[in-house]
Amino acid sequence: MPGQFENMEIIRRVSGPFNLNTYMLVCKNTREAIIIDPGGETESLIALMRGKNLTPLRILNTHGHADQIFSFLSFKNEFPVPSCIHWDDDDFFKDPDVREKTRRAVGLPPPYPADIKLAHGDEIRFGEILLTVIHTPGHTPGSVCFLCEGHLFTGDAIFVGEAGRTDLPGGNLTQLVESIKTRIMPLDKKTIIHPGHHQGEEFESTLEKEMKENIYITDFILSS
Repeated sequence: MPGQFENMEIIRRVSGPFNLNTYMLVCKNTREAIIIDPGGETESLIALMRGKNLTPLRILNTHGHADQIFSFLSFKNEFPVPSCIHWDDDDFFKDPDVREKTRRAVGLPPPYPADIKLAHGDEIRFGEILLTVIHTPGHTPGSVCFLCEGHLFTGDAIFVGEAGRTDLPGGNLTQLVESIKTRIMPLDKKTIIHPGHHQGEEFESTLEKEMKENIYITDFILSS
């Protein structure tokens, strides 16, 4: 589903039984793009990029679980662009025991080491657009959100009304709640939230709405 904004176009592709959201952020003036969480079937993703005459510059992974990165190797075979993930997930998922536990828990192995390691506060430019990396550990040690022109791409850190699981390898509920409190809630309340998965018809939200309705905020943070 495309969304039009002053300088940026957002294209959302849904795939798989868990409604994984892959996002393509496009500078409308240059047609340069980045891909966030390239899951699902690769050929349609490549066809979408070519059909819209986009030039991909980066693959950005919000975290290292296999559903989020399922297509990235085959995508890189077609578009040899660097893949990016936070340092902590890159290190965490290198451990052979962690890789095996994750494979059993998720059904697929974690990603190969990234080409570029991300850190909190990093800035990534595509065309005339600037994106900022926000480290939000809890779902995984290196889980991140991407803030771009008032839009927050949250991966599995926070969903509409919910937050990511913390029972998988590397998950930590206390850490996740702290990330939401200190890294997400201080943002502009009009920030539009684009989660890594969605349920039903609500595929996006606003921080203002989530501060009123998201149980991880209302029950774990505001009521404490």
